[in-house]
Amino acid sequence: MELTFIGTGSGKTSLNRFHTSILVKENDYNLLIDTGDGIAKALLSAKIDFRSIDSILISHTHADHFAGITSLLTQMKIIGRIEPLNIFIPFAFAEFLEKFINVSFLFPETIGFELNILEYEFDKPLRLKNGIEILPRRNSHIRNKENLTNYDWLNFVSSGFLIRNNSLNIYYTADIGSKNDLFLFNEFVIDYLITEAAHIEFREIIDAVKSINPVKCFLVHINDEQLLKNETDKISEVNKSKFQLTYDGMRVILNK
Repeated sequence: MELTFIGTGSGKTSLNRFHTSILVKENDYNLLIDTGDGIAKALLSAKIDFRSIDSILISHTHADHFAGITSLLTQMKIIGRIEPLNIFIPFAFAEFLEKFINVSFLFPETIGFELNILEYEFDKPLRLKNGIEILPRRNSHIRNKENLTNYDWLNFVSSGFLIRNNSLNIYYTADIGSKNDLFLFNEFVIDYLITEAAHIEFREIIDAVKSINPVKCFLVHINDEQLLKNETDKISEVNKSKFQLTYDGMRVILNK
């Protein structure tokens, strides 16, 4: 399995990093996770052809994970994409996404390719092509918004994902609410951990890595790169080898 870190930055707009987004490739099947502001330019920077993306998976609808979706679809239309595209979004958001696409003046009759908007439910696996399986699970990232009583029409949900093929378990936390979310898939043996680093103390990530013991922990959603480098420099060489500070366009091949 090959990963390309399309963007590695946090929700704060940066000149150095695009918002966090990951392309998962398995046997020529390409799954793009999250489409924050600037995603189309980020893909161009990583030399990813818009036509090569088979599916898009949205973790939640904060702008740095979602707001670029219609810009990306517009670019796909402009280049004459004809390949079908699936967009997976948390349950109860499919109707909203369809309308969001329509108010951007993108319509099934004119976009030029088949666009399928598919809801996913937590703890129900998505079995994609070429052996990729995604298990979404709700985390605590935005549950604290449930006290906003004027918005009972809105689901305050955010997802983490277990990404699997025949030999690997990869846990991508997306954005998290507390250190407990690092153990969201504790019943599985996690081969690789991809965790955001903006909403949690680095010492809590270190403790989680000691417990989970992945081959490697990739750090994304980076807010202050220098601060994170300083923190990694403080840990022992043995533990440091477990951590990888990512950068935009970085490609890695994951094996057992």
